[in-house]
Amino acid sequence: MFVLCLTTVQIFASPELFALNGVTGALLIFTAPGGVGTAFSFNMTYLPEFLTYNPGANPLTSLRVETQEDGVLHDWNAAGIAAQNNFMKIGTVTANDVNLRLSDGELRPKNVTISGVTAAAGAVPFYVASDNVGTVPFKSSNAAILALNPTRFEKFTALFIPAMATATDYAEIEYYDGHKQRWEMEDIRRRSSDFQQVEGIIINNVNGYIKAATIRCAALTPAYILSVFVKGQ
Repeated sequence: MFVLCLTTVQIFASPELFALNGVTGALLIFTAPGGVGTAFSFNMTYLPEFLTYNPGANPLTSLRVETQEDGVLHDWNAAGIAAQNNFMKIGTVTANDVNLRLSDGELRPKNVTISGVTAAAGAVPFYVASDNVGTVPFKSSNAAILALNPTRFEKFTALFIPAMATATDYAEIEYYDGHKQRWEMEDIRRRSSDFQQVEGIIINNVNGYIKAATIRCAALTPAYILSVFVKGQ
């Protein structure tokens, strides 16, 4: 006996749908007109999990994400955007694509404002997508690791240290199970490929098993932190 299985395929006519590499159902939500030092802003009634855009060869000068309920969640400059770009992105990355994670899933209702400044002429389309219903937004913050001054980080989802540069730079990682491990710069870079296509100097704690990371750098080094936002903390 044979069982006939029928599959229904829905065809979307709008070319802006499903245009985001690696993220299902990406939707064109806004197009910034572009221009040197030109500000833009748009509003949404929910916070998406993913925000993606492609500015060509001219990265945005800044990008800010805030909600009426939570305040400012992300306030990136160009360096901060570059540091967190393509975090946990699997698959081929299109040239100049920027993929940012704003939350652990779609959060409704939210009164969201996304704003920024373009660096050159040319329209910049923004896409959003989510692959599940979310529970918490993410928040970005910056820190400075002083030269030869070990700096301790706790309660983070990911720690980005793209300017870590010398063979003497390292991280001491403490895990919740009591294990401690020293990671050299190249160790950190190679381990990042466990989670994403493009390697970076990223300490990924999305699984929540890292208690703390103490970073030691030979020179003053910026760090960019992605963490779960808990209101009131």
